[in-house]
Amino acid sequence: MTPDSDAAPLPLIGRVTELAAIRAFLERARGSGGVMTVHGELGSGKSALLREGRRAAEAAGHAVIPVRGHRTEAGLPGAGLTQIVPAPVGCPDVRGAAAEALARRARAGRPPLVVLDDAQWFDSLSLDALLTACREAGGVLLLASCPVGPEGARPTSEPAPDLVLGPLAGVDAERLLRRYGPDVPPLLASRVLREAGGNPAGLVSVTGLLASSPPPAEALLAPRLPLGEALHTRVTRLLAGVPEPVRDVLLLTAVADTGRPDLLREAARAVDPSGQALETAEARGLLLREAGTVRFGHPLLCSAVYWAASRTQRRRAHLALAERDEPGAYRRALHRALASAAPDEATARELEDSVPGDLPEAAAVHELAADLSPRPVDRARGLVRAAWAAQVRDQTGELRRLVARITTLSAGQCPETAAAVAALGPLGAAGEPAVPWPPFPPPAAGPAPCGLSAPRVSGARPPDARHDRSPSPPSALCWTDRTAHTDRGRALLGTAGAALARGRFPVEPLHDAALVSVATALDDPLAAERLGGAVLESLTGHGYFGTARAVLAHRQLARLHLGDREGVLRDADTGERWSRAADDPHGAAVFRCGVAQVRAWEGAEEGHAALTDGILAFALPRGLPLPASRARWARGLMALAHGRPEDAYEELRMLSDPGGDARHPVVAAWALGDLVAAAVAARRGDAVRDRVRWAAEVNRSLRSAPLEHLLARSLALLGEGDAPEEHFARALAVPGTGALRYERARTQLAFGEWLRRRRRVLEARDQLQRARDGFVSAGARVWARRAGSELLAAGDATAADPLRGTAGFGLTPREAEVARLAARGLSNQGIGWQLGLTHRTVASHLSRVFAKAGVTSRKQLPAVLGIGI
Repeated sequence: MTPDSDAAPLPLIGRVTELAAIRAFLERARGSGGVMTVHGELGSGKSALLREGRRAAEAAGHAVIPVRGHRTEAGLPGAGLTQIVPAPVGCPDVRGAAAEALARRARAGRPPLVVLDDAQWFDSLSLDALLTACREAGGVLLLASCPVGPEGARPTSEPAPDLVLGPLAGVDAERLLRRYGPDVPPLLASRVLREAGGNPAGLVSVTGLLASSPPPAEALLAPRLPLGEALHTRVTRLLAGVPEPVRDVLLLTAVADTGRPDLLREAARAVDPSGQALETAEARGLLLREAGTVRFGHPLLCSAVYWAASRTQRRRAHLALAERDEPGAYRRALHRALASAAPDEATARELEDSVPGDLPEAAAVHELAADLSPRPVDRARGLVRAAWAAQVRDQTGELRRLVARITTLSAGQCPETAAAVAALGPLGAAGEPAVPWPPFPPPAAGPAPCGLSAPRVSGARPPDARHDRSPSPPSALCWTDRTAHTDRGRALLGTAGAALARGRFPVEPLHDAALVSVATALDDPLAAERLGGAVLESLTGHGYFGTARAVLAHRQLARLHLGDREGVLRDADTGERWSRAADDPHGAAVFRCGVAQVRAWEGAEEGHAALTDGILAFALPRGLPLPASRARWARGLMALAHGRPEDAYEELRMLSDPGGDARHPVVAAWALGDLVAAAVAARRGDAVRDRVRWAAEVNRSLRSAPLEHLLARSLALLGEGDAPEEHFARALAVPGTGALRYERARTQLAFGEWLRRRRRVLEARDQLQRARDGFVSAGARVWARRAGSELLAAGDATAADPLRGTAGFGLTPREAEVARLAARGLSNQGIGWQLGLTHRTVASHLSRVFAKAGVTSRKQLPAVLGIGI
């Protein structure tokens, strides 16, 4: 459970109850002496628990004496005591010598504690002497570990177990896996947890292999993943002395991967007609029969048995099972394929047609079927199916490798295969296969409705997007031209919403996932959030983590529009972890964009420039406009929040300028309100009127409620006289925008500021209070402060934020706000933007602050007024 090195021990995961029992034993037996033994199967973490107990004993003042049993010394009487007594062999009183040696090792006031690991290999004479010394000598304690199960006979004098280590609990097993393999893909992580059965050594060993390199297809199709070399050697010792027929039956049991005794007994006749080998395996504890099922006596033994066998032996076992009438077409086809030594089209087709749609190892199975196809064109088609299966499961490394295989095989000779490869994604700048984002391929590259396998029809053509009912084509088309495909997209969303209300969504998760992308493209964040949550659960349950990651990215965008700060950050954490596991920096950059935008709401500048610089450095050279535009948007929003409208305008205009390096029409529409606010504050309002007219033209066809809201607010900010009031009122009355907490609060703030400047303070207070509440709920702290400042200016005394040291100088609430911002280093223009004042008014307030506080510069304000920067 922890590394063998004691130099930098990691905290023990789990075993809280066991550690408490050891500490209680140390306290209880401190003066009288005693023995505690810890038992558990191989790899259960006995040594790690003893190390933790040893550290607890040292902290409690015990003099710790570590000893260990060794396999080669188990038959040598007195050999174990040589670790304590120089030469006990031949000594007439071995027990007395042991007690005397322990007494000498003890120091004043520090009772000795002997920590004995691997007690099963400590010779009987030495163990008996230690037990007697610890029970009879006052204050001497023994903490020993010994395995259970078939790993060697235990000494007859061994005491009964005090603690028996069972499997790690599920949550602790997952924490241990994430410690040693934080980037292991979710599908493999689930498999490791299932196969290890809570065995800590198995978890650490298999995870270490997966973290160092991706498993080959052979390992994915094996009944168990391979163990690390050291642990494999230890587990295979359980097979020492096992006759060859029993080993054959054990291999057959591992390959069959079933707990049904009748099937195992019938299959075992192929290698053991007498039927005695199965009984012998049970008698030795290698197989256990419980509640009508058969399982291996140790959770790691199945892996050791399978990988200790030769390839020929494994093929023979698969052939024996393929010839039996085992239930399940897929299992029969897989056994037949793994037993094949040459290409066989019939076997390839049987395997391909039987692959379950939700099989985690589907990509490896499709590749195996492709490799069994004699004709290159059929092999290429099979590899396309394997690549698509890898894509939806987020197996990015496999996808890149498979696309490379396809392109060098026969993609140029088969138009259908070439089209499917193009749907999987274009080649990157360096010629390597690039993974598309988001991965919603058209059905030509994906499954038939019944599963992952598309029929082998040589005349097949990609479906016509005008007539196909799948949401995948409109998902791509809506992002290409939102206005041309609005009606079809909204009809699909309406049908899906009705199905969700009846509890009948999703029906086909891989296809229905594309509806979340449609909802994002058509500016319907509520639909994207609701449909996304429903389809995510189904996708992850089936192991489709590639498609799930794309859906998660769209849901994060929806939550941004809805002002759900916590939801955005949770999705970012999950999405980045999945992206690292998939070796996909593009996906990680997409999720970091959400973090950058939330930090801009908060006004948290520390690290924000580095975060957005990293996104742009990745996205711009690769021509990825979506993350680049969102990073620019986040930078512009941060500048706007801190009173730098000129900087904000320069960043935000990049989203729509023809020469902008992050041009993206969809993101430009989302950021319209921020662009107009920055332009008006920077006195460049005329420069953005064309953008507003363009957005209005787009929305005539798009009919987007969020965009209509932003358009009305933008017209209000650009207007003069009394026209802005009508636009503000219209913005707040747009149906369906009540859930847009952050953008709605921005509109209420702007409306409240406009009303206050016209001395309509009662109406202004209502809007400003609503704005402040909205900003607080969205976590937009810097904007909440600005709304609070406007409330102060509108005469709302409850909005005052008392500052230490200001009361004694007689500062007004407005002067205190100006002083606080000046102490933080903001310029007069920045303070004016935050508080809705001209820079001349700010200068006037500051001169009064200086006079009242008796200072001559803003650098003196923090110390004199006690205002934190």
